[in-house]
Parts: sequence; C-alpha cells; structure tokens
Amino acid sequence: MQSIKPGRGPSFIGGVGSLMAAGFGVIWTIMAFAITRDSPFPVVGWAFPLFGILFIISGLSSAAYHFFNATTKKRLSITDITSQEEEQDPLNAHFGESAEGVESTESRLRALEKLKATGVITEAEYSEQRQRIIHEI
Repeated sequence: MQSIKPGRGPSFIGGVGSLMAAGFGVIWTIMAFAITRDSPFPVVGWAFPLFGILFIISGLSSAAYHFFNATTKKRLSITDITSQEEEQDPLNAHFGESAEGVESTESRLRALEKLKATGVITEAEYSEQRQRIIHEI
C-alpha cells in the first residue's frame, strides 16, 4: 500500500501562510471590537469579532499541521509517494490497522486458485469468488 504525503517545502510554506492568516485574524478581531463597540445591535458587537477568532483558531491549527509535516519523519498523508516498507503511516497504528493485515488482490487470487486446485472449492465457487475479488479493486 502506498500513501501520498506532502513535501516538506510546501508544508513549510503552508505553515507560514497559516500563521499569516492567524495574524490577519488578530488584526480583524481588534478592528472589529473597536468598530462595533458602540453598536446599537448587540449581535453585531460579537458577530464580527467572532470571524477574527475563527481565523485565529483555523490559522493556528493549520500552521501546526503544516509545521508538523515539514519537520517530522512520520508526516500525515497527502502528497509525495512512500511505500509501507519505507515509512509506516502513523494513523494506521492509532486506529488499529496494520499493513500486514491487509491482503493484496494478487495474494487473495493465488490463495483462491490453490483452494480450487486442491478441490476444496468447486469451479463455480472459484469463478464467483474470483469475480468478487476483482470487483473490489
């Protein structure tokens, strides 16, 4: 199985851009509080600054994600291709999945042929199971 992971350069640039978005959120929040402080409508007084707070939260969380991918060996999946032998996906261990537990289509077909050759399954069962495995691709 192969996973697609982001390159370190684009991740770093994404982190810088995310910090800039968080900085924009700080400026937006300060300006929104200043502009809407004396608003006759109470909803306006907290709704506009809320957008800035959302920018700050999303910018900081995105920056953490990008800098994590830019600086660690076990990056989260998205853009450059690595094989399971080179680098394990850290989320597989977290969710209890292992690469060893997943059989390849080729090995499943070989096992099915072996069952047919030894007489464990009939030709009809072999054909039915083979079609099912191929349709899963």
